[in-house]
Amino acid sequence: MTHWLTQLRAVGLFYRSIAPFTLGITALLVLLVLLPLLHEGRAAGLLPRLAGAKLLTGPAVWYLAERARPQQYWFYYNLGVSRRHLWTGVAVIDGLLFVGATTATTALVS
Repeated sequence: MTHWLTQLRAVGLFYRSIAPFTLGITALLVLLVLLPLLHEGRAAGLLPRLAGAKLLTGPAVWYLAERARPQQYWFYYNLGVSRRHLWTGVAVIDGLLFVGATTATTALVS
């Protein structure tokens, strides 16, 4: 149980360091793509394509994270958390936040 909680806390801490990049991309997609199309009434079937666009930004986020803190993985390695586990956690958390933001924006505008 303690190992599992340590991994969850490590993923949360890692996401906190990546959040400016991921949340910035989410804000750009929602404000510059989804919102104008909702106002024009042409947003039918757009959410899966936006989710695909969000997934395509993953390599850019990875690159920016590596450039910002190149030696960041040693801390997580010492906690017993692999890079794969960290990035999977980031993808899940960011995906849920993206779906929540797009759903909330769609509900508020409609």
